[in-house]
Amino acid sequence: MLDEPRTVFRGLGAAAGFVKHAYRLAATIVDYTIVVDPPTRRLTLGGTVATSDPFLLTQTPLVFVVPTQAGRLRWPTESVQVANGRVVAALGPLLVER
Repeated sequence: MLDEPRTVFRGLGAAAGFVKHAYRLAATIVDYTIVVDPPTRRLTLGGTVATSDPFLLTQTPLVFVVPTQAGRLRWPTESVQVANGRVVAALGPLLVER
């Protein structure tokens, strides 16, 4: 169906994404997926937490960063929840750094 969430980005295996507060590392996320909900166009991150700093995860602003060969993909986070080694975060619009 056209209204079902769709995967827009996936990091598997050794690929890691990072939740950052300014330049400080709040969490390392592996086996992550970013999905979009077509009716609302909202992005949601889900993944496994490899490392984290619980204090930094409560700070704002937080950004989810994915290094690529061409630069970095960055999504501002609107909310972040971590429980039982998993993360779920609502993401804002994609920003690209080269």
